[in-house]
Amino acid sequence: MGSPGGHLPERPPDAGRSFVLPRLRRRRRCGSVRAVTHTLILGAGFGGLACARALRRRLPAEHRITVVDRERDFVVGATQTWVMLGERDPREVARPRAGLLPAGVTLVESEVRALDPARREVETGAGRLSGDHLVVALGAELALDAVPGLAEAAHTFYSLPGAVRLAEALSGFGGGDLVVLIPRAPFKCPPAPYEAAMLMHAAFERRGIRSRVRLGVWTLEPQPMPTAGAEMGRFIAAELAARDIVLERKRKTVAVEGARHAVRFEDGSEARYDLLVAIPPHRAPRVLVEAGLAEASGWVAVDPGTLRVAKPGVAPHVYGIGGAAGVPLPGRYEPGTPLVLPKAGVFAAAEGEVVAAHIAAAVLGREAEERFDGRGFCYIETGAGRAAKGVGSFFDLPQPVMRSDPPDEAQYRDKLAWVEEWSSARG
Repeated sequence: MGSPGGHLPERPPDAGRSFVLPRLRRRRRCGSVRAVTHTLILGAGFGGLACARALRRRLPAEHRITVVDRERDFVVGATQTWVMLGERDPREVARPRAGLLPAGVTLVESEVRALDPARREVETGAGRLSGDHLVVALGAELALDAVPGLAEAAHTFYSLPGAVRLAEALSGFGGGDLVVLIPRAPFKCPPAPYEAAMLMHAAFERRGIRSRVRLGVWTLEPQPMPTAGAEMGRFIAAELAARDIVLERKRKTVAVEGARHAVRFEDGSEARYDLLVAIPPHRAPRVLVEAGLAEASGWVAVDPGTLRVAKPGVAPHVYGIGGAAGVPLPGRYEPGTPLVLPKAGVFAAAEGEVVAAHIAAAVLGREAEERFDGRGFCYIETGAGRAAKGVGSFFDLPQPVMRSDPPDEAQYRDKLAWVEEWSSARG
């Protein structure tokens, strides 16, 4: 996911004037003429990085690829619980995006300020860009302010600065009511709130204060990871129960009253807390709403197989991937309740690979056979150096299927290896 905030580079010498990279230049090779194209990728998270890497492998060197992201550093979200616990320094988990992109890909460290999907043109802090192909991978914005009182009262590990602040709060927490709150859905990495609760449980046990902490998860969800199915929900609920972690379901947050240390829910109930850890509500980036690509309460609608944006007024060769996209699922648990693909880095990366294949095929005059298949996985740490890997097929009928083996040390080592791969590979 392209992060919604962060470091901005110094203003380049030409930042005061706008520039447009030409859509069609022609280079003669061996008696033939081939159009030289430009692909513009907005966001350098899992999806944007994967797309840029795959596209660079597939296209001849003269075809231009530009990636835009306002954040200098890339962080694998799975590492932020480690920062939350004080087990990793934030400098250990952040990697400059420039070092994760292959040679031949241009990185523009700047904010996307406006977008014209009819022309495939983008206004950035460094000027105006346009492309023959446009990939929207800006991720989701975190919006603690979407719930009254939440931003002022809650900590969160869903950003690196937030995880650092939460680490300080946890280190000084000696006991009382700790509430992990899921006020809205969807959100990135569906197992993360439950994983965080189990990791905090393990940390409190190591400190010898677990008996003084009343730890619970309060969620609007009917079960943990509802899109993954009943089997995964039962697995996580059982892991929580085994640790005496309270699970309160179907509790939609209305407001947080910081002065009273209370969370109010739609059904009239309350949760009192001494420390509140919240999963921020997610929303489509404002620039996508203003461009007409996303509704104010929704996401960028895309074809589930090709990730193309199919909407009146949008030019051909515009794609949406990752957290900003809404990918419909063919299956349902209840006839009247449609499902969408969970927001997770592994899905974004797979989508980026598929989009790269379709762009390369269009550039090279071929037919693209690749389609996104809705398959992916996630790791769920349970503490004490153990984890479970959930493997899912979300395009299955009549509903998605996801299963995992019991947690063990081998799956935890697999998670460490996966994080390291994403933190070091250039593609």
